[in-house]
Amino acid sequence: MKPLDLEAELREMIASPEKVQMVTKIPVEGAVCLLRDSPFMILRAAESGNIEDFNRLFTDEPKRLSVRDSKGRAAAHQAAARNKLNILQFIANHNGDLNILDYQGNTPLHVAVEHESLGAIDYLLQQQSVDPNILNEKKQSVVHLATELNKVKVLEVMKNYKQRIYVNIGGEHGRTALHLAAIYDHDACARVLLTDFNACPRKPCNNGYYPIHEAAKNASSRTMNLFLQLAEARGCSREEMISFYDSEGNVPLHSAVHGGDFKAVELCLKSGAKISTQQHDLSTPVHLACAQGALDIVKLMFSLQPEEKNTCLASCDVQKMTPLHCAAMFDRHDIVQYLIKEGADVNPLDKEKRSPLLLAGSRGGWKTVLTLIRLKANIRLKDSNDRNVLHLVVMNGGRLTEFAEEVCKAQSQLALQELLNEKDNAGCSPLHYASREGHIKSLENLIKLGAVINLKNNNNESPLHFAARYGRYHTVKQLLDSEKGSFIINETDGEGLTPLHISSQQGHTRVVALLLNRGALLHRDHNGRNPLHLSAMSGYTQTMELLHSVHSHLLDQVDKDGNTALHLATMENKPNSIALLLSMGCQLLYNHIGLSAVDYAIYYKFPESALAMVTHDDRAQEIMNLKSDKHPCVTLALIASMPRVFESVQDKCITKANCKKDSKSFYIKYNFENYDFSAETIKAKRKRLGDPNWRPHPLPVINAMVQHGRVELLAHPLSQKYLQMKWNSYGKYFHIAHLLLFSVFLMLVTTFPSQIMSNLPLNVQEYSDGNCSIPRCTDDCGSPKIQRNRSEFCNASVILFYVLTNVIREVFQLVQKRWAYALDPSNFVSIWLYGSATVMVMPAIMGDTEGCADLQLSCTSITVFLSWLSLLLNLQRFDMVGIYVVMFLEILQTLLKVLVVFSILIIAFGLSFYILLSNGGHLSFRSMWLSLMRTFSMMLGEIDFVASYVQPLFPDEYVEKDQKTPPHLPLPFTTYFILGLFMVLMPILLMNLLIGLAVGDIESVRRNAQLKRLAMQVVLHTELERKVPQFLLERVHKTELIVYPNENKGKLGFVDQILRMWLCNPFSEDGLDMVFEGEDYVSEEMAKMKLKLKEMNKTLDSQFQLMKLIVQKMEIKTEADEVDEGVSPKELKGTSNPGTKWTSPRVRNKLRSVGSVHRFYTTKRIEKWK
Repeated sequence: MKPLDLEAELREMIASPEKVQMVTKIPVEGAVCLLRDSPFMILRAAESGNIEDFNRLFTDEPKRLSVRDSKGRAAAHQAAARNKLNILQFIANHNGDLNILDYQGNTPLHVAVEHESLGAIDYLLQQQSVDPNILNEKKQSVVHLATELNKVKVLEVMKNYKQRIYVNIGGEHGRTALHLAAIYDHDACARVLLTDFNACPRKPCNNGYYPIHEAAKNASSRTMNLFLQLAEARGCSREEMISFYDSEGNVPLHSAVHGGDFKAVELCLKSGAKISTQQHDLSTPVHLACAQGALDIVKLMFSLQPEEKNTCLASCDVQKMTPLHCAAMFDRHDIVQYLIKEGADVNPLDKEKRSPLLLAGSRGGWKTVLTLIRLKANIRLKDSNDRNVLHLVVMNGGRLTEFAEEVCKAQSQLALQELLNEKDNAGCSPLHYASREGHIKSLENLIKLGAVINLKNNNNESPLHFAARYGRYHTVKQLLDSEKGSFIINETDGEGLTPLHISSQQGHTRVVALLLNRGALLHRDHNGRNPLHLSAMSGYTQTMELLHSVHSHLLDQVDKDGNTALHLATMENKPNSIALLLSMGCQLLYNHIGLSAVDYAIYYKFPESALAMVTHDDRAQEIMNLKSDKHPCVTLALIASMPRVFESVQDKCITKANCKKDSKSFYIKYNFENYDFSAETIKAKRKRLGDPNWRPHPLPVINAMVQHGRVELLAHPLSQKYLQMKWNSYGKYFHIAHLLLFSVFLMLVTTFPSQIMSNLPLNVQEYSDGNCSIPRCTDDCGSPKIQRNRSEFCNASVILFYVLTNVIREVFQLVQKRWAYALDPSNFVSIWLYGSATVMVMPAIMGDTEGCADLQLSCTSITVFLSWLSLLLNLQRFDMVGIYVVMFLEILQTLLKVLVVFSILIIAFGLSFYILLSNGGHLSFRSMWLSLMRTFSMMLGEIDFVASYVQPLFPDEYVEKDQKTPPHLPLPFTTYFILGLFMVLMPILLMNLLIGLAVGDIESVRRNAQLKRLAMQVVLHTELERKVPQFLLERVHKTELIVYPNENKGKLGFVDQILRMWLCNPFSEDGLDMVFEGEDYVSEEMAKMKLKLKEMNKTLDSQFQLMKLIVQKMEIKTEADEVDEGVSPKELKGTSNPGTKWTSPRVRNKLRSVGSVHRFYTTKRIEKWK
């Protein structure tokens, strides 16, 4: 019995009053606790059985019965562990909890069982309040615990209270106490449980095992013998007990064989268990014993039940495997020999048509293979894949020398020769598999034995093709060194591929070099592709470099479709191959349907391939100048399909001087070759068209950016500098001239109303009726004409001349743009402006004052408004204020859209107020239209609550002296309800919605405004280039611009600064900052790391080769030396058939008919080796 040491816990609790307070839940007044008053003293008293101290401590504080030690045990646990009945009686008499649990879920009864305190157990079981069936955290009741600890005396005490104890209660995994007795072979406990407690031996656990199965599986022979004896004494025969099936269909004999206990198996057999009994998968105990290699158990089963031997030897499981198959599968050669000696058939076939010999060969059981050959097993049998035993031995790296010797000894040399060149259902011989797996010794032995090295499989592939595909360098070398090696080096398979093609396609550079050195010819496959084509399609650059160094003429060869290696690498999206081919100097050719490599990259949207071409250090501009029917301009195609790629092109067109950034000699060069047609291109186009005056479309690249909404490309420093170059060359002069002319027009339009207002007829008076409230003339309009001054006539003439000139320009634009002219709202502003200005100046031009002046005044007001509005629209072209003007117009569009939708509410409230207030004397609601206008003004905050809604309620207090009938509210309740609803929906909800739309979408508005402002600059330059003579454009055009940011060529005056800020430069200087900020230091560091990794890779390769030389010099031999280098069949990815992807006639016809490329994939053949 282990004593419980409470000294350390007691000292800790005495020193820490807080812990005492926490555990006992008793308030502690002082910081010092006397030892005699410590709450833990009750545990010491319970342990020692000192009833006086225990009574005193309990009397002082009854809650001390719940005080626990570090294991969570209370006084009842301590008393039960020390068998102190007086303490237990005291606790029971004072209504203490005798089922209290410790931290492991143990009751005092569990603790008493653990310490074998028999008196305490007996007393506790006498108490009706004690529950003996409580499970602790290990899912154990007291009967489980007593059985597991083999406490026989405890069980004998407990049997007196068996009516209170549920002996068949399930614990962990549903195991009863009888299961535990069987597992631990506690036969004495099992006897008590069966005889005294009447435990049920037929109750299974959650896994479906009966106690007898547990006994058999755990080799508990004494307990199993007890089960059988007691069952027989109770009238249950041994045969019945031994025939219990568990959830998997196992009888105890199966479990005994699993456990490997010889005595348990013997007991089962002597008890009547049949060795031919099959479980759910139809396997017998003999199958299990043979698989485990238990030869003594097999001999025991056959010796005790010889009548069942033949049945077991011929029995098959679900896979139709006999015991001989099971033994052969796990290389149990001694059992194989014994089974055959006992009469087992040596050549049975399983479900996959495998004999024991074939099964042993496929599982690498070489001892069994040799044993079966000695025992005259049939070596001509084949499995479901038509593979013989030699196939399987070679595939699994078997010892071919010993195999050949045993075959020759046991059977004949002729039988071995027949095996050497047999083919399976794929047409492969053992030499094919030796080449594929890289088994050097097996390959060497097969060749020595006379295997034919030029046998072809169903795809017309030889062993050399296999070795080339999987990169078996030494295997290739052995095959080439053989007698017929020179004849197979250039043989082709069913697709016209030679070993050189295949090794190039898979990137096995050493094999390629070996084949080239041995005289491999540069044939073409059935699609007209050479090895360089295939290596480029697969992206193996080292192989490409090797092939090009030996045969440089392969670079520009084309296949049957006219595709070069560059075309094929682009189709497969191999940027490394593309970059290498361009660096090698390949020609940029077109295939038979007129497409170049860059056309394929753009059509299939391969950004990696396109980027490798258009950013190449030496060939980028040559790529950009390519043209085809599909993509007449590479630049425009990139902008439309891959803007990120063209952004990289833009970055490449900006170069910086290789010096310090603060140096005066530091410069930034902008190259605009990709933005305009070159002079040679224009001349060639004119010559081809026969039109010497042909002009290209102005600014095609910039207009394409605007058309496709590429803000990031327009905002790029290169685009900004390009437009700035155009602006400084000619744009600013035309723009300033236009602005000056419009300023003169605006000044005249602004001063002209003051002149006509001073000369209005005196008889113009205000006239109003129910339908109109504009000024009209009276009947005396026919008075004498008033003399017009000369300045008014001159102003009118100038205004009319300007209007007529711009009308002609607008008509020209209308003819040129047609329906697109109506899509620009500013054109309608111009039409209204010129029309109203014409009406405004016509009376002054004609000298006619007989007409009505109201029309002239109306048109004058419209003209003044529209002219200043046009000035606002013209300010969009300036950088400082243009962005705000465009943002204003964007928000205006949103406002109009919202108002169109919510005008329904304005109409609803306007009509409601008209109905409620029109009869109350309210002037602003007298008519329907006035009511709608008043409602709209109220929406903006002009509610006039006091005058319109408060004063009418109290007409006597607010009535004015001259007002006879003050306004009133006919229906005040309804009016105030509609007014409250209006205040919530319109001024609060709707206005906040508009503000939220304007503020919340400010980023998108700013982005759209930026795009529109840039688009306006593009439109400006486009229109100017259409009108500027070609010779002038050619004179001012620049293909590059060099900027020295650190040079200060002179200080600008105040006026020049104003002109530069507001007029002369619509482009910000942010582009220069973007050039400096665009230096991606992370990319530079990544490039450095890549270089370091490449150097480390080269160093590791050199060290690996050095280690191989050292190992060869030291003649160190390992099992790995028997396997050639290369990749395994599982690691090798299935390669597509290069002849079916781009050469289908249907695909070629479709490409020619539509002038574009559509990607069609036919069925790909993938080599799968199992």
